[in-house]
Amino acid sequence: MALLTRDDLRHQSRFAWFCLAALAAAAVALWLLDKRGAAGGTVAALLGCLGVILPPRERMAVLPARLRRLPRGLDAAPVLASLISTPGYGLNWFHGANPYDEVVHLVSGLLAGAVLAGLVLADGRPRGAWRLARHGLVFGLGIAVGWEVLEWILGIIGNTLDTVTDILLTTLGAAAGAALWRRDRP
Repeated sequence: MALLTRDDLRHQSRFAWFCLAALAAAAVALWLLDKRGAAGGTVAALLGCLGVILPPRERMAVLPARLRRLPRGLDAAPVLASLISTPGYGLNWFHGANPYDEVVHLVSGLLAGAVLAGLVLADGRPRGAWRLARHGLVFGLGIAVGWEVLEWILGIIGNTLDTVTDILLTTLGAAAGAALWRRDRP
């Protein structure tokens, strides 16, 4: 059997592929702006996203059933998260008097919460928005704290107010993203 069939490609999210094209365009733009490191990081993110999106998970028996049933529409989430953070690293938008960092944390949390809800709802059992929001709060707090620890290890963490704000926005974003996600979406 072929590694990737035409039928597999029909299941792919067109929006995710559009976002991948935008991410590739961002890498080219950063390269042309002589931001070589940021362009390389963007290409690495693009390759990582391809590694998540491209495999035919629906027919990969080694994967957990929830992951195989994850709606393909959610494939765009990691690409969008990469796409919105790219200018921050490439053009240094994370530092300065602007709300860019906060917006990235909130939107990334929303995207992560939607993916979490897709995984939770993949078993077909109904769950209310409040229950999904509680799952999102715990999940969001975990990824937010994990990210801030990584920033601390890399020496790029901001001050205490920035750290607390980032954690709160990611956590609240994940709760909202999980609560707002509906199983009937593609």
